[in-house]
Amino acid sequence: MNITKGAKKVLFVVTSCNVKGATGIPTGFNLSEVTHPLEKLEASGVVVDIASIKGGRAPLDGLEDFNDPVNAKYWADADFRKALANTLKLDDVKASDYDAIFFAGGHGTMWDFADSPAILKLVPEFYESGKIVSAVCHGPAALVNVKLSDGAYLIADKNVAGFTNGEEEEVQSTNVVPFLLQDALIKHGAVYKHAPNWNNNIAIDGRLITGQNPQSAASVGEAIVKALKINATGASAPKPAFSNADVSSVSPALGKYIAEKLVGEVWERPGLSKHDRCIVALSSLIARNQSNAMPHYFIKALNNGITPGELSEIITHLAFYSGVPNAMSAVAVAKDVFANYGISQAELPSIAPLTLDKNEALPGDENRIAFIQQNIAPIAKGFAKYTNELLYGEVWLRAGLSSRSRSLATVCAMIAAGDIQFLGMYMGRAVEHGITRQEMGEALTQLAFYAGWPKLISASEIVKEVYDGAGK
Repeated sequence: MNITKGAKKVLFVVTSCNVKGATGIPTGFNLSEVTHPLEKLEASGVVVDIASIKGGRAPLDGLEDFNDPVNAKYWADADFRKALANTLKLDDVKASDYDAIFFAGGHGTMWDFADSPAILKLVPEFYESGKIVSAVCHGPAALVNVKLSDGAYLIADKNVAGFTNGEEEEVQSTNVVPFLLQDALIKHGAVYKHAPNWNNNIAIDGRLITGQNPQSAASVGEAIVKALKINATGASAPKPAFSNADVSSVSPALGKYIAEKLVGEVWERPGLSKHDRCIVALSSLIARNQSNAMPHYFIKALNNGITPGELSEIITHLAFYSGVPNAMSAVAVAKDVFANYGISQAELPSIAPLTLDKNEALPGDENRIAFIQQNIAPIAKGFAKYTNELLYGEVWLRAGLSSRSRSLATVCAMIAAGDIQFLGMYMGRAVEHGITRQEMGEALTQLAFYAGWPKLISASEIVKEVYDGAGK
């Protein structure tokens, strides 16, 4: 194990629980969920200490695969074995000594992580001092009850991954564990991000990094390494395609309006979150194929809460509303941005993710179906088929983007492109998805700067009619 002085330091935390409750079944921590992230961190010169709830020898869960080359390499390392036999007691650890904390999984965590006084005290100290909090598989059990100094749950409104109910069922532990991790995370406000069982899947929300299962452990380690580097230098600031000086050299007035009104006022207006403002801007740029401005706004989006997975889904979704060529322009830009940020495939939605409930994603869809069957199918059977089976049968149901965000992206793209013939129908769905009148008003205000005033006049009339009707 690394002992380099002056390097970044990460605290690994494992369970001290060696039996599954009253069942008498042995348990402990999952070895690969320690070794695989450890390998990624040590390869980058990061120093790792290992702690447990009680300290001393940490119990293995008995499911170790010693044919796994990473497990075999570390099991043969005398320093690693010594660290596991002499783990630090978590009560004795100081957050000030580390740059990040990582909670490994294993079923034992379900009994001693969630209500550990040491964890409940230590995690807020890490997070509120600007440090990284991370976990994998059952490790996020450490996060379910953590509250910050303002009384809010740490995981509330944050993208979080963890062992799924389906995976728990497959290992026949649904009725063994004291609670289901997926349910507990959702109960305390997490935006739960999951892939099909046993797929590599991680969720990154600022300094909170979580992985779904053992297959995600190495990716969590890679994400911690990237986050440590960002933490050391500060998040990358998005650079506009043209600086204010460039703009002012041609049009001083435009430079003034952009700096003072668009950047200084519109982006700071209350009533719409920065996350949603980024969706408004991205949708307009993709709909209008304005690739010159995309690098700046893609980076701005990643720095303001849009996850790589959400950006990926927005591009996919708008391929159907703005055309595949426009989406390909966005792909070309996003590819370079993802490479520069070190974003891996594990952070992106799978080809076949879990799907949303159709009634929630597509309220009132019977009207659309009737219109397609009466007006489109008789003349263009292929178009009707792909509309029903692909766009509405798959794309709108993909869980990689919330229905609310999908609706916001759709209506903003339609307005930006001037395609408002069916805007009323889509706005009705947006209202059903929870976009308020105030939020839509702010989206229209911002779109005026990105798509031009004329497009917003006609669109505003339609939007007003929809909200007036919804209020009756």
